[in-house]
Amino acid sequence: MKILLIRLSAIGDVVRTLPAFTCLRRGLPDARIEWAVEEASTGVLRDQPGLDRIVVFPRKQLARTIFAPDELPAAGRALAAFLRDLRESRYDLVIDFQGTFKTGLLSRLTQAPRRVGLGRGHAREMSNIFYAETARLPRKRMNRVDRALALVAHLGINIDNPESDIPERAADAAYVESFLAGLSARAAAGPPAVIFPGTSRAQAYKRYPASHFARAADRIAESSGAPIVVAWGPGEEELAGDVIASMRTPASLAPALSLGQLTSLIRRCRVFVSSDTGPMHIAWTVGAPVVAVLGPTDPVLNHPGGTLGEVAYKKIWCSPCRNRGCSSRSCLEELPPETVAEAALTVIRRAETARPHLGQSPRVILAPEAPRHETMGPGARPRDGAH
Repeated sequence: MKILLIRLSAIGDVVRTLPAFTCLRRGLPDARIEWAVEEASTGVLRDQPGLDRIVVFPRKQLARTIFAPDELPAAGRALAAFLRDLRESRYDLVIDFQGTFKTGLLSRLTQAPRRVGLGRGHAREMSNIFYAETARLPRKRMNRVDRALALVAHLGINIDNPESDIPERAADAAYVESFLAGLSARAAAGPPAVIFPGTSRAQAYKRYPASHFARAADRIAESSGAPIVVAWGPGEEELAGDVIASMRTPASLAPALSLGQLTSLIRRCRVFVSSDTGPMHIAWTVGAPVVAVLGPTDPVLNHPGGTLGEVAYKKIWCSPCRNRGCSSRSCLEELPPETVAEAALTVIRRAETARPHLGQSPRVILAPEAPRHETMGPGARPRDGAH
């Protein structure tokens, strides 16, 4: 059997599909499994055991044509080659884990006889019209990991005890260990607490304020003795510097890291604290103690997995939402840094005795309830959705 998995983006969503992939591989050990994904997420998949091929959707090349029309012919050829590859691969089964019009259409263009995706109520943008069969999910609001697993269960494959990991490359480990050795030379306090304040540019409305991250980091350092490292992604170095500048406690700025190097740093941290972003999901996948600082994000759909995951969250009348232009961000501005720090200290204590287990949901640490009169930005409206 030849199988194609479609989960193009984002990094966090690709990571949350890994448990479904491992169950599928375990249930169909002789199948050839390939994965269609965008360039930015290939680092998560490049060394995955049991994955036979990565099929790269040329999104970056297509996006560049908006500002560089002269690149349109080359981008068109790349897209045509991608679509030809899908058609000529002659897949027996395609599973669309993303459930958008684009990914549904891609599944249909493969001409596979069996195309499985989400049904009405879960599929977005009418993507369900492209599938040969749709999976019925047990409930409306499901964590993204559970939803992906449900698609595999639809095939009659056992999804008990799902597992996932991101293999580590020796060069990434060596680079990070050299950086951490330099920290130890200055302060022998053990593994660091890693603060990751950034998100992708499109998801900037999910960012916890830098000053709040700083206060939480101060309290984590003072209560646990862990050195603080502030890590960052492309274009976020200034934001990371703002966190350090607002702290009372000395902290270290991480160097520029590739995705593999960041994953190696996360593996070696005492706790990883971030907003709703791909590295947060990488953290629980590799078994690190992790705190997800959520505001507009629905904690049911997007909480970190494992026994070493905690959620710091402030529920207000308009959350969850996807209002990228919100001017107040009350759900984040009024989430006390003390709540975030307590969540971090909780998982640090738990990590001393607990073993990560993917199937257990974390406890949600709630900030005090907000008053009903808080407002969102202009033109916003409540929406129950994923991010």
